[in-house]
Amino acid sequence: MSVALEAATRSAPTESPLLPIPTLTLPRTLFAAGAISALRAEMAALGVCRPLLVTDKGLVSTGLVAKAIAAWGDEATIVVFDAVTENPLFSDVDRGASVYATQACDGVLALGGGSVIDTAKFIALLASNPGPVSRYAGVPGASHRSAAPLVVVPTTAGTGSEASPSAGIHPDATTASAGMNSRHLVPAVAILDPDFTGSLPPRLTAATGIDALSHCIEGFLSRKDQPLGEAIALDGIRRIAGHLRRAVADGGDKDARAEMLLAAYAGGVSIGMGLGPAHAIALTCSDQDFHHGVLSGIGLVATLDATARRAPERVAAVAVAFGLAPSESLAQAVAVLMRELGLPATLAELGYAASDVQALADAAHRSYFNVFAPFHPSVAEYREMFAASLART
Repeated sequence: MSVALEAATRSAPTESPLLPIPTLTLPRTLFAAGAISALRAEMAALGVCRPLLVTDKGLVSTGLVAKAIAAWGDEATIVVFDAVTENPLFSDVDRGASVYATQACDGVLALGGGSVIDTAKFIALLASNPGPVSRYAGVPGASHRSAAPLVVVPTTAGTGSEASPSAGIHPDATTASAGMNSRHLVPAVAILDPDFTGSLPPRLTAATGIDALSHCIEGFLSRKDQPLGEAIALDGIRRIAGHLRRAVADGGDKDARAEMLLAAYAGGVSIGMGLGPAHAIALTCSDQDFHHGVLSGIGLVATLDATARRAPERVAAVAVAFGLAPSESLAQAVAVLMRELGLPATLAELGYAASDVQALADAAHRSYFNVFAPFHPSVAEYREMFAASLART
């Protein structure tokens, strides 16, 4: 899965920037079982008459695409682009943008997880800005206008892309994600319908839930704040601690599914406050086709003890939201949760092949994710984190 984040390879400034003026941009949000029934009215309010439905072939096979088309109500006026790959590529976006133009579409509907939503964000951007996507993804300060109207229906509870100002995409199948951050990437409407997440299998439910947890934790720990951001992040952490196990154990548990949708949304909001060293590690290790949520969880396990030594009060607040005593190790608690869910908690357990730990440490140290982190680990500290996570016991 892709991640709605800045590129890991983008270099952080050598001096801490001035923190920006706090802002919070959110989509119009509908949350309820059956909320998909409002799709046609919401798109009509945006002036959309011929949407491009961006999705993937797996969701076509589940019947969810047909359900969305039925909610739209007119199969003849909706164009389906179902070629989004699991770890989406620049070529996916450029093909989708071409279909949008040649089919005279006037808006975008995203149905899927983070990969689909991020791809749809860039397609919507290219609908009103000259392509290709390489002009924007991974290009700091790229000039751009507002995007075409975008409505999103998430089918996973993880990336939070439906609420975030970011999107990430891979230049090719072996290169780490390149990202973009812009208020124009926040969808116009997010339809959170728990009925659309019920088919997500247990392992993906677990991985996407850990992804949401990583966004909420690192967003809260960030030195950058935004209105209500910290409260939303802590709320997401509490929801995940209380409901992720249930959602994984029983995909039909609608209450747990609904809670995890809200938690993922909270994670998307939290991304707007900036992330940290766990994501620097996750994106540095995104070159071997492992699930981003799992990598982000591994990044939390690798980094949270060091963060707790530098920002003990803030990490203690996260620990309490997670259901721990303030003095308990949050890193260990995340590791326990991941293993209970059947996920690896270290790079060694994942099977990540590292040929050059020093190069990994150098890349993580350069990552943009260090900019608003509570502390910027040195290259030596990153090397220790990687070494510990790669150690086989």
